[in-house]
Amino acid sequence: MTPYIRAGILEHFQATVVSLGADADTLLRQADVAPEVITLPGIYLPYANYMKLMDLAARATGAPHFGLEMMRSATTETLGTAGIIMTEAETVRDAWEALVHFYGIHDTYGTVSLWQSDDQAVMSYAIPRNDLPGARQVYDAAAGIATNIMKQFCGTGYRSSAYGLPYPEPEDLSCYRGLGTRDLRFNAVAMEMYFDRTLLDRPLTWGPGERGAALDHYFAARESGAVNPTSRRVEDIIRRLLPTGNCTLPRVADTLSTTHRTLQSRLEAEHSSFRELLEKVRREIATYHLRRGDMQLTQLALVLGYSELSAFSRSFRRWYGVSPRDWVAGEQRSA
Repeated sequence: MTPYIRAGILEHFQATVVSLGADADTLLRQADVAPEVITLPGIYLPYANYMKLMDLAARATGAPHFGLEMMRSATTETLGTAGIIMTEAETVRDAWEALVHFYGIHDTYGTVSLWQSDDQAVMSYAIPRNDLPGARQVYDAAAGIATNIMKQFCGTGYRSSAYGLPYPEPEDLSCYRGLGTRDLRFNAVAMEMYFDRTLLDRPLTWGPGERGAALDHYFAARESGAVNPTSRRVEDIIRRLLPTGNCTLPRVADTLSTTHRTLQSRLEAEHSSFRELLEKVRREIATYHLRRGDMQLTQLALVLGYSELSAFSRSFRRWYGVSPRDWVAGEQRSA
């Protein structure tokens, strides 16, 4: 089965490329990555295309550490479903263990691990091959987001004890200052973030409305005066929660730190409903992957939150009057 990564990992890709003087659209075309990955974070892209895109971006911008640059503003929100689950944990340890358990929802190629060594805790990210083009950028992206998540959980003063990076030491080390450590270990087997193990027991406390405020800040940066902001936010959360198979109105309301009745009323005021938005998001993701032909139907059904392929097929027939396979055949005939 083709390995995938959730497109939300690229939420800062375009802005980073532009800031470094390159053209994002050109790079997307060269990597055979559809432009929808920038606007529809609920879709997935083959991991090979992700690596190719990162490698092309590093070359076009002259920044071999492009992954670090892209993750300067990343948080748990960048990880979608897995990130939401992390923020619902009670301690830092619980959060990282949740990521280990649920990371496959976000990325089916890489592996996240957490272990302890003496007085240190180690969080690592590994992919099967470290010698492929784009591997350094992928590992740098993992290091950048891992650091930002620890700052999110432990405060901006957080510092790592050391970092292991699975590639040769580059001449310029200034790009690693944001990782908050002087101990950089190159030619490691994976990306490894070392930190004080006592931090694992640090409570992950969100005060009343604090988690909602964090989401408000995140959405404010994305909405830019958009019409119907509540509907936009609900769509975004739906895209994150679909793969869990538990994307319900109460679950979305809880994620947004409100009640399901309040959320329902706000949607009604925007002439919308949760069911309409759920169906809309599912249709967008389904037709995108069916047109691309890059995902098996059983895998697509799981991505859309269906427990089995037959349930997805029934919904698809209700939307378009034909089965997914017949719909694809019709699209190919009309192309």
